Amino acid sequence: MKKVVVVTRRMIMGGIEKALISMLDSMPKDQYDITLLVMGMGGELINDIPSHVKVRCIFGEGHSTIDKIWRNVKRGNINYAYKIGKYKLLSKKAKSVFEQELYLSKMLPTLQTEYDIAIAYHTPASFPVVYVMDNIKAKVKAAWIHSDVTQYKTELVPYKSYYEKYDKVYCVSKYAEERFVHLYPTLTSKTKVFYNILDKEKCELQANTNSGFSDNFDGFRILTVGRLTEQKGQDIIPAILKELLSKGLNVRWYLIGEGENRQLINSIIEKNNLQEHLILLGTVHNPYPYYKKCDLYVQPSRHEGYCITLAEARIFNKPIVTTDFVGAREQIIHGKTGLIVQFNHLDLIENIVKVLTDVELAYEFQRNLANDSNNRCLNLNDLLQV
Repeated sequence: MKKVVVVTRRMIMGGIEKALISMLDSMPKDQYDITLLVMGMGGELINDIPSHVKVRCIFGEGHSTIDKIWRNVKRGNINYAYKIGKYKLLSKKAKSVFEQELYLSKMLPTLQTEYDIAIAYHTPASFPVVYVMDNIKAKVKAAWIHSDVTQYKTELVPYKSYYEKYDKVYCVSKYAEERFVHLYPTLTSKTKVFYNILDKEKCELQANTNSGFSDNFDGFRILTVGRLTEQKGQDIIPAILKELLSKGLNVRWYLIGEGENRQLINSIIEKNNLQEHLILLGTVHNPYPYYKKCDLYVQPSRHEGYCITLAEARIFNKPIVTTDFVGAREQIIHGKTGLIVQFNHLDLIENIVKVLTDVELAYEFQRNLANDSNNRCLNLNDLLQV
């Protein structure tokens, strides 16, 4: 049985975390002994982790730094107690996030267990990249790239030496891979594409567990799913919706997700009197009934890697309008299975109107999506081959 360890931040309701759960679900428990190391316990998806996966907190649970120092002193581990205190203080004085992460990794012990494969699974400039390389012993170490690295150019500069040490780098889309190897051309030979795994049957089953929309609205329902952040682009939706309404379209737009932009979006909704037309549903643990019953799915992101929510909408064969971020063209064939547009109000408005007013076009997208059986995933055995 192969030993696998995956390192991530926290199991919040996000695309990276949902993709991770799907991947863990796909690993046969009789073949893989899996440990998931998180930077913090909790999060909306913590209970969705498969039961056979051991979950541990990197920093331990319920103990302050002072308590950890004192416990090690009592055990006679004076050198390690000093090390904890030293690097904790240095991390507080760090001049950059990378420097802080470096000190935190030095504060932590190297794990005694040797794994067959260790995976850093989060954003490209994050603590898991450092921790896997510095604190874990493994035959193979792999880093996951979930996004367009050109969005992290400045932050990634000090991480270059770390990526050079990894045995494999997996990108969640071809375009994400192109961006990565353009930034790090010397790493081309170790970089591959591994699309996010999504369990279609499980999603379809969950879509039938409740009714989803609870209002009695009888017009067009538009759905957008994702954290309410600048990256996801929901802040431009109120202006787009206002224009759709001015054109006489009977639409209601629903947003699933929470995030730092909720207050901003709420204020724009109130300013434009859109309370009856733009509905913030917050965090919804099971969004699949909403996918199933919406009339149109819109993904207005400024940038993405693969975009798990777009993949989820495709499962339910929904007409889709998406912005042209990294990975969009690997999921949608423009004009055949959906529409890919530029990130601006005019493009989004024009194409949303096109789908909502052309019934045959919407049906064509649905038919083509239903017949799109292209399997975009690598075999897990190839991924975990050591």
